[in-house]
Amino acid sequence: MLTARVAAAGRVAAAGVGDWHLNEVLTAGPNGDPAVRFVELYTAADACWFPSTRVDAYDRDGHSIGSVAPFASTTCVPADSYLVLATPAAGQAYGFTPDVAMVPALPADGQLCFASSTTIYDCVRWGSIATPVHDFLGADDDSSAAAPPPGVALARTQITHVVSADWALMTPTPRAPNDGTPWIPPDAGIDAAIADAGADGGPPDAIVDARPPADARFFADAHNHAYLDLDPGGGACTCGGGRPGGTISIAAAIAWIFFRRRRS
Repeated sequence: MLTARVAAAGRVAAAGVGDWHLNEVLTAGPNGDPAVRFVELYTAADACWFPSTRVDAYDRDGHSIGSVAPFASTTCVPADSYLVLATPAAGQAYGFTPDVAMVPALPADGQLCFASSTTIYDCVRWGSIATPVHDFLGADDDSSAAAPPPGVALARTQITHVVSADWALMTPTPRAPNDGTPWIPPDAGIDAAIADAGADGGPPDAIVDARPPADARFFADAHNHAYLDLDPGGGACTCGGGRPGGTISIAAAIAWIFFRRRRS
């Protein structure tokens, strides 16, 4: 627990807040109960929370819907620490004691930010977002993660400050590394393409799109017919109308051959 790891040493107390980042979010329990929710943060370096340090929640339109500033005095921890804000129901469901027994409301389509004073350090968004709230390192990123189904957590897999790239759906792992089982939506991936094949009797769209282009290089019946313009002796035919590459009719050719045989 965080409370067991709070450090009074001067080297930790001098640390700031910038090394904290949002690490995992559960918006509802397996049965869809919104009372089962938690927000996990992680720091790889010595770091502190100040009285102005907080977690802010927003709706899809960027309106504030809740904020939790858990510490009335400066609270510092050593490197490699987790801090979990959770409801008692989430602690009971997943077998842990929350570090902070408060967490803002987390809507089905929403946003969450870690901030201190007037600086927003880190944000995550999920679902359909109309007005993104940005952190200062991701000021140009409007992307969102997938909306998590009940009982599935949003888990951070990297830190690029591009939400859609940084976050994935996994089984919850509060106060532990994000190594839960990845959750793949049923309408994503190759399985969806295979299912699509049954709808129109044809191959999956993904397979069709991967086929080579329909041109002469790939299909045996798409031969080059340029030989029709060639004279049997080689080179372009000049026997029709005095124009290079011209042609004559079959009837005229037969008549000319017959005439040559009569004369011989």
